Amino acid sequence: MAEYEKPKDPNWVCTFSLRRNPDKKDGQPDHLPCFILPDSEKKSKSGRPFRKNFTINDVWCEAAAYVQKDNSIKITIKKTSTTNSAPKQTTTEDAGIGI
Repeated sequence: MAEYEKPKDPNWVCTFSLRRNPDKKDGQPDHLPCFILPDSEKKSKSGRPFRKNFTINDVWCEAAAYVQKDNSIKITIKKTSTTNSAPKQTTTEDAGIGI
């Protein structure tokens, strides 16, 4: 996948792609999303690929989209981790450096 260059718009938060969910068939329950994130190269123990996730403000997220009865699309973004994945900033006191 080509590297995506961040837009210069100061209001930009994130950009992501969705693809049609191959597990969702007509007539299946509404809780299955119609569109999901693309697959990652990494695979789970069962051999299924993980979904590609993305970060918003250093928090890992995943997205899914649901087609509504009026044919509009509802996009849901959920956190996939309970802690920030960004490295902790070390202060000079933590590092034992006296100034």
